[in-house]
Order: sequence, then structure tokens, then C-alpha cells
Amino acid sequence: MKSRNNLTSATISICAMLLSALLFVQAPSAIAGTIYDFELLDNGRVIADNGNDTAFPSVIRVPSWIPPAERADADANYYMYYGNHGGERIRMKWAQSLEGPWTTFDLGGEYNGRNRRGVFDIDADSTRDTYDHVSAPDVHVDEANQQIVMYFHGQNQPSTTTSGGTSVPRKHESFVTTSASGLNFNDPTHAGGESGHGPKTVTVDDITRDIWIGEDYQRAFEVDGSWYSIGKRGIINASPNPLDPWAPLAGNPFGEAWTRESTPSSLWTSDANPGGQDDYYSPAASFIASSEFAAHPRNPLPGERVLSNGNDERFNHVSVNLISPDALEIFFYVREANSSAPDRYDDLYRVVLDVSDSDFENWEVARDSTGQAYFDVVISAEELHAAVETANGIGSDPDDYADPVSLGDSDIFVDEDGSKYLFLSYVSDQNGGALGEGQITGVKLNLHPDFNYDDEFDGLDFLQWQRGDSFSPLSESDLAAWQTSYGASLNSLAVTNSVPEPSSSLLLLMVLAFVPRRNVMKNAWSA
Repeated sequence: MKSRNNLTSATISICAMLLSALLFVQAPSAIAGTIYDFELLDNGRVIADNGNDTAFPSVIRVPSWIPPAERADADANYYMYYGNHGGERIRMKWAQSLEGPWTTFDLGGEYNGRNRRGVFDIDADSTRDTYDHVSAPDVHVDEANQQIVMYFHGQNQPSTTTSGGTSVPRKHESFVTTSASGLNFNDPTHAGGESGHGPKTVTVDDITRDIWIGEDYQRAFEVDGSWYSIGKRGIINASPNPLDPWAPLAGNPFGEAWTRESTPSSLWTSDANPGGQDDYYSPAASFIASSEFAAHPRNPLPGERVLSNGNDERFNHVSVNLISPDALEIFFYVREANSSAPDRYDDLYRVVLDVSDSDFENWEVARDSTGQAYFDVVISAEELHAAVETANGIGSDPDDYADPVSLGDSDIFVDEDGSKYLFLSYVSDQNGGALGEGQITGVKLNLHPDFNYDDEFDGLDFLQWQRGDSFSPLSESDLAAWQTSYGASLNSLAVTNSVPEPSSSLLLLMVLAFVPRRNVMKNAWSA
């Protein structure tokens, strides 16, 4: 009798779940967006701390075509490039594993009376030692040309005029350099760089300058063979020449080589601008300056906007990841107005940009089927701090383990197996920092499985993903990882991706498959 009752109870539960699933198909999407859970790397150990303006991590996996003998160390599999906000060089650390330990690399060799530090040192270059600073590396592996490409931010040499009368401005923007090994991005003529590599330059008459690529603090990405970047305030630049993306601007060789997006959307003209934003910057900045953001259910400060005016609180530096041919996820932080002002938005956030239009002037923040923009809090300073204390105990040494009170620059790194990692700078509770800068640590990102926010992991979550728009906020590799962990079958995936709506029989099979997998959602940092 007890067995029959249990069977009846199970049948009722299954029917209830099936009914819920059927109702779910007809219901609008849940709150737009997804959340990543995270795991600490090496218990939250500090990876880099070179002064209170340490920031700008950029991680690559060392490509197989660089032999062990030509790496920073024969055991080096990963390089993390980074810098200081007002630094004279781009720094680098290497590691065998993303868990660390991370070891400092300095190129060495004396040039311009200086011992070269890091991998790119303007003080060791007699033609660049009047640069005010260099920082913010954005590093890419160029497989086709077997080289490492580094975009970097800086303020170049003072303004002047060529012997022929051409004006040469001083720019506080982004430039680009290359290296065969990833260890030496210096000028080959003046600072012992590698032959055929080094900064991309243009010469007019008697003056040579590094080519001004685009907006400062940019992160580059490729869509359909063309190169684009997202910079500070979410500003979009596009290379006009896919075959030669670093060519100087025709007719103005010292001008901005890449084209800057400048077409305000209706969201800015009818909302963000009347709401107080003084100028148009980008689709993403327009969104967080809008009343739509103020009312967004995932806004940590309901009713508030971020206007990005001048040096006030603003949409600041980013990292980017193309999750499908049509969707770019942008990780960003909000910079407080100044170091003495309250840091209202002190976490790391994410929006998704719809990049499906062939004209980048038409790109917009992506939305779900209800029209709601994809926006998330990815990781909070409070969560990260609590996770480190749980792993190491309250009062652990801040020189060794992260103690963030505010998060800043980040780099989203996707390894060759599809796993995601976020390296980020932060202001330390004990050691200080300012404006999101100070120290660097890292976490592994795991897909948060509760897509429909009902505090349970089940077939309804799979359906939530299946009903996403063509620019779903998750990549196929994300979904595959979710299937492995939470039980959706590949056959079910194939069927659901091939029809507009799941059939009732498929829903039943999916729900049955997920009955044993229902779990109460864990804390975001304990996955």
C-alpha cells in the first residue's frame, strides 16, 4: 500500500511538473539575463599587486606554435598581461595552470640606459620615453599569422608639427603592437624588439608616431572577418579595412584609424539624453542612463541611472566575449565620480549586445522575447569577499588573499575547453586602491543553472534557454556545460533546437529526465 501511495504521489508530481512545463511554454520569458556562479582560483589568492593602481588583466593561453624554449618558462601555459594606470611598462606574469602560482616575467636587456621591464617598456625606448604612460593591454593570439597582438592604452608623445607642416596631435587613446613570442612588444630598432614586430607606426615627413587605433581602454573582437572594439563608456570602434585592420587613416595619418560609432538610438534621444546624459557614447551607456535601466528588475539600485557625464559616475572599462555570431557579452564596472565619493555600483555587471546587423552603427543592447534588455550582476564585491573568508578564514592576510570592497577592470578568458574565467582588479579593504584598481585576482565562472529563477534546477530551466531569442545570452558551449552538470540529453537538445516549440511528448520526456535532478539552489559562490 505504501508503495502504491508513493507511486501515486510520484505520478501526481510528474503531472504537476508537466502541467507547469506546458504553461511555461505559453508564458512570457522570465527576468532577462543569466547569472554566473563562481569558484575562487587558488582560494582567492592575490595574483598581482604592484601599487594602488594595478589593473587591466588580459590572459591568453600560450599557443602551441611557441615552443617551450621560447616561452617565459618551459612550463608556461598561460600569460597574464596587466599594467598600472600611470605606468611606464606593460607587465606580465606566467603560470602553468590558471590556478597559479603566477610568476613575474621581465624581459631584461639594457636600452636607452634602462633595463627593460615587463614586455613593453617605453622608458627603454628613446623614441617613446616622452610618452606620459602606457597601460590597459588587450592581448590576442593571431593564429593565422602566428603572432601575439597587443592593443594598449597610452598618452603618446607631445604634439608637434612635421617639417612639411602637418599637425601631429598628442592623443590619450589606444594603439597596437605585436610580438612573435608574446614576450617582447618593443620597437625592434630602438628598444631591441623582435624583427618584423613591435608597435604599428606611421611616418609623415620627419615624424613617426604609433597609429591611433581608437577609443582608450578598448577591447577588440572579430565578427565575420572584421575587427571591432568596445572602449570606455562602451564606445564602439570598427576597422574600415578587414585586410589591413591597423592601417593609418587615409588622408589623415595621425587621426583615428578606426571608425567610431556615432548614431544615437531612440533610447538615447528620447530617454537617456533628456534624463541627463550630456552626450551620446554608446548603446550600452545609453541603456544604463535610461529609465528602462532604472526600472530593470536586476538593477541593484532600483530607480537609479548611471549617466556617464565627464568624470562623474560612469559606465567604465570593459571586457568582451563573442558568445554567438550575433551576440557579444560585455562585462563592465561603474566608476564612482571620484575616490572620495560613495561607490554606489561597486560590482561587476554584464550586458549583451546584439551584433547581428552588418552595419555596426545599428548595434543595440540585446533583448529577450518580452523586449527586456539582458543585464546582470555577474559577481559582487560582497560575495567575493565572503567566499575568500570562507576559504581562508576571517582576517586572512590581504597581501595573500583578496579582500575586495569594490570591483573594477576585468578580463573574460575562455579556455580551449570552453571553460570561462574572470580575472579582475579590485580595491582592497586593507591595502586600498581607488576607482576599481589596486590588486588582481581571478575566479572560474560556472553557468548558473536556474534560468527561470524558481530556486530549482530542472527541465523548466532547459525550456527557458530553448525559448531564447536568436541572440540568446548563453553560448552553445555554456549550454553543453549545463547539460553535463544538470542532465539534459543531447537528443532532447537536438530536437528542441529543430522545432519552434517543444511538443507535449518531448516536454514529458524532458520533465521525467529532470525529476531526479531537482535541487535547491546553492549560494552563488559555493557551486
